Amino acid sequence: MGSVMADDGVHYEFSVANAAQHLGRVSMQIPLTAHKQLELKLPVWRTGRYEVLDLSKNITNFSAEDEQGQPLNWHKSDKNTWVIENPTQGPVNIHYLVYANMLRSRVAHIDDSHAFLDASGVFMFVTDLRSSPLSVTMKVPDHWRSRSGMHSPSDHVFVADNYDQLVDSPIESGMHQFMAFQAAERDFEIVIWGEGNVDISDLKAKIEKIIQVAEDLWGDFPFQRYVFMYHVGAGLRGATEHVNSTIIQSDRFQFKPLKNYFKVLATTAHEFVHTWNVKSYRPAGIAPYDYDAENYSALFWMVEGSTSYYDDLFLLRAGIYSPKDYFKELADNIYNHLNKPGREISSVAMSSFDTWLDNDAHFNLNNQVSIYLEGALKSWALDRAIREKSHRRYSYDDVQRALFKQHSNMDVGYTEVDVQTILNHLTDSDMRGFWRTYISGTEALDFDALLAFYGLKRVFDDSDNKPVWLGIETQADEVGVGVRAVHRDSPAWEAGLTGGDVVVAINGLRVHSDNWTDHLAMMSVGVAYEMSFFSGDQLKTVSVRAMNHPNPKFSIQPVDNPTRQQQKVFKDWTGQSLPEV
Repeated sequence: MGSVMADDGVHYEFSVANAAQHLGRVSMQIPLTAHKQLELKLPVWRTGRYEVLDLSKNITNFSAEDEQGQPLNWHKSDKNTWVIENPTQGPVNIHYLVYANMLRSRVAHIDDSHAFLDASGVFMFVTDLRSSPLSVTMKVPDHWRSRSGMHSPSDHVFVADNYDQLVDSPIESGMHQFMAFQAAERDFEIVIWGEGNVDISDLKAKIEKIIQVAEDLWGDFPFQRYVFMYHVGAGLRGATEHVNSTIIQSDRFQFKPLKNYFKVLATTAHEFVHTWNVKSYRPAGIAPYDYDAENYSALFWMVEGSTSYYDDLFLLRAGIYSPKDYFKELADNIYNHLNKPGREISSVAMSSFDTWLDNDAHFNLNNQVSIYLEGALKSWALDRAIREKSHRRYSYDDVQRALFKQHSNMDVGYTEVDVQTILNHLTDSDMRGFWRTYISGTEALDFDALLAFYGLKRVFDDSDNKPVWLGIETQADEVGVGVRAVHRDSPAWEAGLTGGDVVVAINGLRVHSDNWTDHLAMMSVGVAYEMSFFSGDQLKTVSVRAMNHPNPKFSIQPVDNPTRQQQKVFKDWTGQSLPEV
C-alpha cells in the first residue's frame, strides 16, 4: 500500500452507541496519504491470550468518507482487512460500530456502567501508520471517569507513541473505585469496576508488598506509571498483562476469606511479573507482534510458566503467604503434574509451540502439558540446578535479571540459545543436556530430590480409608455424571469410557454429581463394578475394576533434621526461615 505522509497521527473517537445492546461507535481521522489506497486492519487475536479470536466479527456499519464528507469506495480483502479507495490522497474519516460483549475474554465490554476497551478488538490500525503517534478521545457520560496506562493530557483523552502501545494499554471508562499511590519512586493506580467484598485499602497494602519483591528481584522498573485494573462480578476470573497496566477479573466475593483472597493476590503477582517477563523481554516469535496470525514460540513455557513459578513465590517472599500456604500450592502443582498423562507424550517446548491449538479436554489431558503448570515446575527445576551448580551464588532470579538487561524492549526477541548462554555462564557448565532432557524432552523430574535440596519432603496419607481410583475427570451434567476426560491406561480407559460420556449408574444404582464421591467411597480395590453410561445416545454397561490411585495426594513439610545448608538454601530461595517440624 506504500507509505503514509502524516504531519500528525491517527485520531480515534469512541462513544457509546447503545449500552443495552453493547454497541460502541468508533470514528477515525486519518491524515494525508501518499498512495491512492489505504489499508486498515483489526487484530485477529489480542496480546496475552494465545488464541485466534477473529475480533473483526464484532465490526459492523463500516463506512469511509473524504474530508468533504463524500463516501469513498472500499472492500474487504480478507476477514480482518479493509481497503479504502482514496483517489485524492487526502485525509480520510472512518466510522464503524463495535459489538462489545466479550467481558470474560477481556477484549471489550459496554453496558450502562462502563466501557472496557482493549484496542485489539475495538480500534483498527492503518498498516503504514502502525508506528506513528495517535490519540483516543472518549465521548462518554459526564459522570464517568476514564483510566488507562497511556498518558492522559486531559479528561477522557489518551495519547500513545504508536499502535502497539495502544493495543497494550486497555481503557476502563465508567463508574469505579479509584486509588492512586506511590511506591519505589513510581506512580501506581488501582481501578475497581463492579461490586464485591473488596477492600481497596487492604488491596493497596498487599500490592505494595508485591512491588517491593519485584524491585528486589529486578532492581528497576520498565515503567514510570502503572495501573492495576480489576473487574469484580459474578463468576469472573482470569487476567491479562499489559506494558503499563493489567486487567484482573475476579468473582465479587473472592476477596474474603483469606484462602480465596490468595487467588486474587497470586493473579495480581502473576500479571505484575509479566510486566518484565514478556512485556519487557519477549522470546523470538512474538517480537514484534504479528496481529494477522498465530505467533509461534517454543518458549511460551518461560513466558507463562516462569511467571507462574514466581507468582506464588512472590507472595511467600512478600510475607503474604506463610511457608505452610506456599507448601500447599507447591504440593497441588506437583500432584496435578503427576496426574497428567500428557507429560509422557509432549515436552514443555512442544506444548509451547502448539499452545495455539484448541484441543478438547480428553485429548489434552493425555497428550499435552500446560505451559503454566509444567513451565512453573521446569522453572523450579532450573532454579535448583543453577543454585547447585553455581554453589549457591546464582539462581533463576539471575536469569530474569540477565534477560531484562540484555533483551529489554528489543524488536527481536531472545532465543533458546540466548537462554542457554545465560545458563551456561551462571553455572559455568554446559546446560544443554538439562535442556534436552527436561525442556525438549519428557523425562520425569525427581521431585523428592528437588524438595530435599530445600530441606523439604513429601508426606503421604497412610490411612486405609483412601478412595479408589477409576481415572475419570468429571464435569456437570443434568442426567448423571459427565465425563470430561479419562486418564490413559486407567480402569475407565480400559473399560472403554471417553470424554463426553455420561455415567448414570453403578451396579444398577443411579449416580449423579451429589452422590458420585459416595459411590467411590463404597468401592474396594480390585473389585469389578458394573458401570452404565451413555455414549452419544446409546446406553452401555461395562465392567470397571477399581484400583488404588497411582499418584495419591500428599503434603509438603520440612525434613526432620535439616542441615545448615538446607536452611540457608531455603532462606535464599524464599526469603523466609525454614519452619521447624
